[in-house]
Amino acid sequence: MSPPEAASGQTQLLERGWKGISEAGATLTRAGLRLADRPLPVLGGLVAVQWLALLAFALTVRHNGVVFYQGGDQINYTTNAWLLGNGSLPPAILGWGWPFVLLPFGWLAESDYVSFLPWTIGLNVLVLGPLALACVYALAARIGGRLLGLWAAALWVAAPYLAIPFFRADYHDRYVEQFLPQALGLTALADFPSMVCLLVAAWLAVRALDAGEWTNAALAGLAAGFGIAIKPANVLFLVGPVLLVLLARRFRLVLPYAAGLGPPLLVLLVWKARGLGDLPLFALEEARLAAGATLAAPLGVSVDVARYVDLDWANFRSNMAELREFFWSARVLQWLPFAGAFAVARRSLPLAGLLAGWFAAFLLIKGTPPQSTVESGSFFRLLMPAYPAYFLLGAALPLLVPGVARRVPKQLLPGRPGAISRRVLAGAGVGLVVLPLLVISVARPLSREEPDAITIGSILTPVDPSVKVGVRADGARRTLIWTHRDFGATEVFYRVFRTAAGGADFDCLAGGSPDCRLEMLPLGTTRKQAFTDLSPPTDALYRVGVATNWANDSEGGDVIALSPPLAATP
Repeated sequence: MSPPEAASGQTQLLERGWKGISEAGATLTRAGLRLADRPLPVLGGLVAVQWLALLAFALTVRHNGVVFYQGGDQINYTTNAWLLGNGSLPPAILGWGWPFVLLPFGWLAESDYVSFLPWTIGLNVLVLGPLALACVYALAARIGGRLLGLWAAALWVAAPYLAIPFFRADYHDRYVEQFLPQALGLTALADFPSMVCLLVAAWLAVRALDAGEWTNAALAGLAAGFGIAIKPANVLFLVGPVLLVLLARRFRLVLPYAAGLGPPLLVLLVWKARGLGDLPLFALEEARLAAGATLAAPLGVSVDVARYVDLDWANFRSNMAELREFFWSARVLQWLPFAGAFAVARRSLPLAGLLAGWFAAFLLIKGTPPQSTVESGSFFRLLMPAYPAYFLLGAALPLLVPGVARRVPKQLLPGRPGAISRRVLAGAGVGLVVLPLLVISVARPLSREEPDAITIGSILTPVDPSVKVGVRADGARRTLIWTHRDFGATEVFYRVFRTAAGGADFDCLAGGSPDCRLEMLPLGTTRKQAFTDLSPPTDALYRVGVATNWANDSEGGDVIALSPPLAATP
């Protein structure tokens, strides 16, 4: 074949190839437009896929019955909910939002958090998971149309699992076994509901911007306030709505938004004042001898900034280095939010400000302290409330393709939303403000003589009368034998505690609702329901704690239920 003929053949092949690609692209585009015309069936299918993928993950990842890895305050949250459900006020160390949501489960479950888990996981998976998916779709559709919304929703379902191969093999346990159960709602921690609540608050803020009605803005503020009530650190989210309003210049929405935001925060102040006896953000100046960084406030009161803001840039640089060490490409992770913010800004500068401000505030405050490290996995958990902002910025990257941002068909854009009914707003106010305020106001502080919950280490643990302990004397020896209710498929072990000679079994700190801390000596850990103490003091008291963890490892784990005290002398 002569050179001209060969060149002509290559040209024809290229033309046919480009024609095939164009036809395939046109076919995909038409299919995508048909799906975008009827998004609800697609979203329903994605919810089904979400549930099936989560079921497969839950069956294959390491767990102990219903207990998956939970690294945080999970027992504190369920104990708070159980106490509130029984009319008692816990020490208000945490926010009130998540315990209040879990409160009804305290009437259905026992006091320990293992009994709460089926209800809590069901709420997370069956209700909050689909709600988050719907909000991701709605926000992405507002940015780039319903087709981008479906793309973002599908990616939201797949992203946690698609990221697995990109982590180094020796990081597998920290990402798959420790982070993903928390990110997917298989725990009793507040991180997942906190993330979903902020996602709802972001969608409502955008809806308020589009509708321009004060009821929409008030409901958006109410959702943001409830997110802060779940975890007070979620106040960082407000950077996003502030930038949204400033860039959109819709200042008349500020007052109704603030009016909705204020009541949940007022309930948070009541919760802290009643449960702790003071507000931890503030302290009297004369009582602060080594305060660190403070801001002066009226009436001789100072605000402890250093307690909540610890910007350790050396630790931040270390985290970035650890991302390079454990992930396929740290540069991709670092580039995504910047490129995504530019992509969103091509469609809507205010929305770009919302997402970028939301994520940047959490990255700055939660990604720099020494307790936030990529190596331990805590970096990802602490940033989880801002994960939707990061994700949506990444999902918007198709808008960077030349011409795409300008050619979004108008028929694919969501219509202008209507005003939120005042009845809906009033109902949300009753559910998220009035009822919690009533519960917190009438709850009685814990008893200092026989508290219903005792703190072991830093974990508020319920005192459970169903853990029945008996003692048998054999000379100087004392043999403890105990029984408890069935924990189903969850394996448990036991920790035995005893008072020292003349010592108390607990000591209560001063406060609104006393924080009673266990003072007993740990004698040992056992898997048997019996324990022999060779020579206890005659005035000794015993308690037995039922403990468990995700790995069924008796070297770790936390006590989930503590028995009432028992005298060593039968």
